[in-house]
Amino acid sequence: MSKKEALELLASPSCMTVGELALKARNHLHSDKAYYTINAAITYSNTCEALCPICSFARKEGHQEAYIITPQEAYNKAKIFSESGALELHMIGGMYSKLPLEYYVELIKSMRRADAKINIVAFTVSECVLMSRVSGKPLEYVYKLLLEAGLNAIPGGGAEIFEESIRQKISPNKLSAQEWLDAMRQAHKCGIKTNATMLYGHIESHEDVVNHLLMLRNLQDETGGFKAFVPLPFRKGASAVGSKSSGVYDLKICAISRILLDNFEHIRVPITHYSDRMDEILLHFGADDIGGTHWSEEVAVAAGAVPQDRSEKYLLNTITRAGFRPVKTNSNYAI
Repeated sequence: MSKKEALELLASPSCMTVGELALKARNHLHSDKAYYTINAAITYSNTCEALCPICSFARKEGHQEAYIITPQEAYNKAKIFSESGALELHMIGGMYSKLPLEYYVELIKSMRRADAKINIVAFTVSECVLMSRVSGKPLEYVYKLLLEAGLNAIPGGGAEIFEESIRQKISPNKLSAQEWLDAMRQAHKCGIKTNATMLYGHIESHEDVVNHLLMLRNLQDETGGFKAFVPLPFRKGASAVGSKSSGVYDLKICAISRILLDNFEHIRVPITHYSDRMDEILLHFGADDIGGTHWSEEVAVAAGAVPQDRSEKYLLNTITRAGFRPVKTNSNYAI
């Protein structure tokens, strides 16, 4: 699909044409399979210096709701989640320059001590670049240290939307688009598999969306290091940034992503962000992975998502109701 064709489909009042194309591409790759995992979130801190205008989760240093957990607390949480059946732990936090590199390493070691086999997906590249700057160590060194501590993969957060004029309005104090892409390139060179994301439904244009996807496709052609693309609908929450999300827009974004990102094996639509009913439909619009149980998720909830203790049965029902065959895995698609 060309950029022109993608823009025309995004602008079309109907989502059915692009949906049919996306379903064909999805089924060619995955047949009737739809993936899910049993995972949990451990958020190490909401203390943040970036304080992005789009964010409802972060708190300033000293705020009464600000917190930072200890490695021992991370171990305790990981142990509980592991004993409850989690196959994977997902960890992110705020951008806070007073935390030393050793703190992050100890968090990974603590979770690894809790379960030697669990899949640990932790720290966006924005956080990893901050670790590099605070420690004075090269980013490659940071990645290798985290891998040695027990890291398995890096999530795709922080991509937001690549258009710099938009980034200056929604996340002015985080990495630029090029810095994000360069940090991902370095992660892939170090052998770390990652996800890629796009935050949409705020003040971006259709062209911003398509350009974002094409930039991801170009990097994937170069490195092959992305496991999955994860489109994330913006939730306004307490943010002053306007929201323009809709169900039809969600369907178009998912479908366009599946078609344009022909070198990405997976399109993941986290059930925490979309709900079970929308995920059922998105599986027919190009998605093949509904994410996980994501116990104890905080970031989406802070922006207005309904907190929910999802079980494996909940995910299985979502997939089977949509007419697909559930496949349990982790976000590395390694089991």
